[in-house]
Amino acid sequence: MNLRQLEVFQAVMQAGNMSAAARLICITPSAVSKTIAHTELQLGYKLFTRGKGTLAPTPEARVLFEESTVIHCKLDELKRIALNLRQADDGQVRLAAIPSICHEFLPLVLEKHLARYPRVKIEVRTLHQDQMVQALLTRSVDFALGYYEHPHPLLTSQMLVRGPLYLAVTRDVWLRAVRTRRLNPMSFLASMPLIRLVGEDPMCQSIDELAGHLGLTAPAGLQVHTSRLALELVKRGMGWTVVDFLTASNLDPSSISAVALHDFAPIPLQMYFATSTPPGQDALRLLGMLPDLLRGVMASSH
Repeated sequence: MNLRQLEVFQAVMQAGNMSAAARLICITPSAVSKTIAHTELQLGYKLFTRGKGTLAPTPEARVLFEESTVIHCKLDELKRIALNLRQADDGQVRLAAIPSICHEFLPLVLEKHLARYPRVKIEVRTLHQDQMVQALLTRSVDFALGYYEHPHPLLTSQMLVRGPLYLAVTRDVWLRAVRTRRLNPMSFLASMPLIRLVGEDPMCQSIDELAGHLGLTAPAGLQVHTSRLALELVKRGMGWTVVDFLTASNLDPSSISAVALHDFAPIPLQMYFATSTPPGQDALRLLGMLPDLLRGVMASSH
C-alpha cells in the first residue's frame, strides 16, 4: 500500500462509508471507491463487504487498520512539523560571527528577531574566521558572519553589504592633526604607534596597507586579537588602528574619531555556510532581516 492508499483506507475505516471518507480527505466519493478497489486488486483480497447502504470491514482490513494507524499518526505529525516550519511557530537558529559583528551588530539583530519570532530559539557563538570551518562543516552552526570571502573550498560565501573602513584615533589627536597638517592630516599617524590585529584576521591586510601608505615599515609594537581591545588601547592614547563600518558606527565621538578611508576598497560583510548543507527556513528568515538592519546602521553612521 502506498501512502495515498493508506490515507484513503484510514479515512474509510474512520468514517464508515465512502461519502463521509471523501469529505474527510477532500476528494470525490468516486476517487475513494476507485482507490479502495485498486488496493483490493493489488492485495488480492477484499477490505470491505458491501451491502445495501452498508460498508463492513473484513477481518483482514481490521488487522491492516490496527497496524497502519501508527504510520498514519506519524504522517499527521510530519504534516504538523512541515506547517510549523512554514509558520515559524517553533524552531532554532544557530549562528557564529566574528567578535566585531557579535559585539556591534548582533544585539540589534537578536532584539528585532525576538520581537518578530518570539518562539524561535537562537544560539550564538563568537568565533574567529579560522574557527568557522569546523563549526560549519560539523553542523554545529547553520551559518556564520564575517568580513571578506571565506577561502575554504567547502564553504559558500554570500555578500550581504559593503561598507567603508575607518581609521580610529583619539579625538584630540585627530583634531590636532587636522589643525596642523590640513593638507594631509593622515601623515600625523606616522609618528604614532600602530595597533594591529594578530593572526589571519582579514583586517590585517587593510591595516598593513594603510601603514605602508604612511611609510611605516617597522612591525607594530602592539598586536591584539579583537578590534574591541584595539579600541580600548586607542582610547588610552596608545596608538591608532583600522576598524570596520559596524564597529565605527558604535564609537563614542567624544573620545575617538572615526575617519572613513574612502581611498581603500570597501569591506564586504559575508554570510558563510557549508555548501552541502544550506541554511534552513528559520535561519533564512533571520538572514532576510539583515540587509535592512545593516543599511540602517550604515545610514546612522554617516
